[in-house]
Amino acid sequence: MPLYLRFLLFLFLLQTIAFGQPGGDFRQTAVNHLRKGEFIEALEYLNVAIQSDPTMPELYFLRGYAKYGLDDFIGAEQDYSRSIDLSPYLADVFANRAIARSQLENYKGALDDFERAMEMDPENGQLWYHRARTNLILKKYYSCIVDCNKAMKLKFPGEEVYILKANAEQEIKRFTEAIEDLDAAKKINPANGFIYSQRGNVWLALNKVDSAIVDFSHAVALDSTSSYALFNRALAWLKVPDNVSALKDLNAVIRMSPYNSYAYYNRAIVLIQLNEKRGAIRDFDIVSKLDPKNIVSYFYRSKLKSELGDYTGALEDLNKTIDLLPDYTDAWYERYEVKLKLKDQKGAQADYRQALELTRKNHLDPDSLRTERKDYLKSLVKLSGDFEQMNTLNSKLQNQAVDIQLRPMFNILLWKVDYARVRLYDVYKKQHYFTNILTLTNETGVMGDSLLRAEVTRLTHLVDSAPSSPDLHFRRGICYIQLRNYNAALTDLNSTLAADSSNISAWFSRANARYELIQQINSQEDEQQEMIMGKQSPKPQNTGLSANLEHTYEAVIKDLNRVLTLDPDFSFAWYNRGFVNSRMGNYHAALDDFTKAITLRNDFAEAYYDRGLMSILLSENHDGCMDLSKAGEMGVKDAYRVMKRYCYK
Repeated sequence: MPLYLRFLLFLFLLQTIAFGQPGGDFRQTAVNHLRKGEFIEALEYLNVAIQSDPTMPELYFLRGYAKYGLDDFIGAEQDYSRSIDLSPYLADVFANRAIARSQLENYKGALDDFERAMEMDPENGQLWYHRARTNLILKKYYSCIVDCNKAMKLKFPGEEVYILKANAEQEIKRFTEAIEDLDAAKKINPANGFIYSQRGNVWLALNKVDSAIVDFSHAVALDSTSSYALFNRALAWLKVPDNVSALKDLNAVIRMSPYNSYAYYNRAIVLIQLNEKRGAIRDFDIVSKLDPKNIVSYFYRSKLKSELGDYTGALEDLNKTIDLLPDYTDAWYERYEVKLKLKDQKGAQADYRQALELTRKNHLDPDSLRTERKDYLKSLVKLSGDFEQMNTLNSKLQNQAVDIQLRPMFNILLWKVDYARVRLYDVYKKQHYFTNILTLTNETGVMGDSLLRAEVTRLTHLVDSAPSSPDLHFRRGICYIQLRNYNAALTDLNSTLAADSSNISAWFSRANARYELIQQINSQEDEQQEMIMGKQSPKPQNTGLSANLEHTYEAVIKDLNRVLTLDPDFSFAWYNRGFVNSRMGNYHAALDDFTKAITLRNDFAEAYYDRGLMSILLSENHDGCMDLSKAGEMGVKDAYRVMKRYCYK
């Protein structure tokens, strides 16, 4: 957590007497976790405290602070707003909401909040510093400098304000002043490597490459895991040029920041210069996944594929380039050349005519990508401290790698296990259930195999004595599911349903057994493929049909439909059907199912998470990120890792 937010938390806690001391031990325990940067743990206690007393504004402020620490800016803004609704009297709450709103690019809202905070506490240098940061983002460089000077006058602590002012000075090409500010920051804290990185960028702007490399190297010496310093040093090496050193630094960045499209893009450029075309193509492949709208990567990759004789692949990339930027003249010329190679004379002539038309239209600048590409490459150098947040080697949970998969389906359990590993469904006075409280889990290994095998042996003896007992067959079928013997489970569950066609639990469990059997039949699909957000996967074709016509996804859906006919309030059945629909490629149907599950059970964390993934997959990022924020609040840690990749620029 940045120093400035820690300071605001400290100021807020000094003033909490205005709110009182709600939540007792839960609140205090949460505060202790916050002070140690343990945000997940703090969230757990704050959720309990809020459930105990949902009218206390302090608790929402603290939870907003915890969410911000997890880079959940959506959730933080919501909680700060709730705190303000309950008690709009503390400047620091407005200041924190302004910071969150800046991250969400709601700059008007952020500036309004800063204005409110300054009305309450005009002598608080922290507020002027925070507003300066927002002004820098808005490219209001002179306003940023004015706010920085005001913060300095009000004794803002630390070197950050000098670094910020230097950034603004550099933007308006006052390089001497920028260097002076960074030197002042260095006197305050010579161990802050970011100062040297920023000064290195100023030297680069002045084309003093040797001085820049010295400063970037100093930053790396202070912090060998600084991907920002390494990345910028790579750019400096390219200016020497020293492609080998640049490649070494970019490799180090990628090891630390495997989701950093900037690093892959620049490494691809270096590999092209080193004539390693296939390696460059692989890097452009990654760029196109991490940044699907990166026009330059598609265009460059098409040229490489063409040079390697892969004209079909080149054509696909040029099609994508033109889809993203229809006025890009060079892409039409390139596609004309590729179509000639593919013997498509008619298509080639059409592309050539279009290229000529665009040339006439853009006669002042025939290369219509030139300005955009220049701006994009420029942006690579103008990365801020957020670049460091891509570093997955640091301790932040949200920066860690994540295998993006739906949460698993829920199964029925018959035994008492750790309460934290199960969910309960109250079926008291409901018909067609074998118990009053149904226990479910979506975790594996909650029961040991040896215990399950012993239970199967016991139940088998009883079944042999009473072969027509549907309850015994059902219980043994549940055991077989846990033992992953799905054929045996299906045999028992079929026997149960033959004797009692209204047994909801048996229909539900048979759907699960069928689904898992399909996964065994189709071993190549045992591991759910990672979703590429913004790009829908093709629907599976005839899944399971090759081995057994009885066991298909359609059959699983049919069993779950029977469950929901018998009990339309069974939220876990809606959730499971959403999961299966997603596997079938029925994404909108899956969204509807997850929504129904949430409507019936408003604390259904897994449903929020899976609906969030579906929404992002369908390019409905706002809704998806709102759901992921809610899932994270409820304890799904992966939600924060996914949000870091797909919810913010």
